[in-house]
Amino acid sequence: MTQVNDKKLPQWLTVTAEDAVVTLSRPSDANGIKVDTLTLRAPAVREVRAADRASNGDDEQRELMLFAGLAEVGLKDLEGLKLVDYRRVQAAYSRLAPDTDYSTSMPAWLSITTDNVLVTLSCPSMINGVTVDKLALRSPTVRDVRSANREAGGDDEQRELVLFAELAGAPVADLEGLKLVDFNRLQAGYFRMDQDNGV
Repeated sequence: MTQVNDKKLPQWLTVTAEDAVVTLSRPSDANGIKVDTLTLRAPAVREVRAADRASNGDDEQRELMLFAGLAEVGLKDLEGLKLVDYRRVQAAYSRLAPDTDYSTSMPAWLSITTDNVLVTLSCPSMINGVTVDKLALRSPTVRDVRSANREAGGDDEQRELVLFAELAGAPVADLEGLKLVDFNRLQAGYFRMDQDNGV
C-alpha cells in the first residue's frame, strides 16, 4: 500500500492507509511477550467515540485507551513503554489521523458542487453492504439539520453522524465504521460545501 503522507517518514515508522508500524527503540512487553514493534490500526470513528465516552473527559486516559485498542495491547503495556517509544506511537497516530486544515486549498480527494460533495476515501469501506472508495454527501436542507438536531438529543457528535448518514443515504453504523481520516474528509467536504456554496 502507499504511504499516507508525502512527508519523509523516520526509519522507525511505516504508514499505510490501514495501519502504522512503529519500531521501538528497545524491546518492550506487549500482551506478555517482548516485542520490537507495535502496529496501530487506522482508527474508526466508533473507536474514537468509545474512547471519548469511556475516559470521562480525561484526555490522557482517552489517548491511552484509544492507542491500546488500536495496537491491541493492554493499558499497562503502553504505560510501560519508554517515553521515546510512546512519543513514536503518538507520531504514528498523528500520521493515521492527521489534523489538517483544508480551508485554503482544495485537496485532490475532494470534489464540490452546490448540490453535493464527493470524497475519495483513503481506503475502501463498506457502505450499505457495498465496498466503496468514494462517498457523496448531498447538500443539506433546513429539514435535514433540524431532524438531526432532534434525533441527537443534544449530542453534537451524534448530530453530525445522523446528519451525514442522511446526506449520504447510509446507516449511522456504516459511517461509524469509516477510518477516522475518511470521516475527517467528510467533515471537511461538508463544511466547505456549507460555507462556500460550491465555490
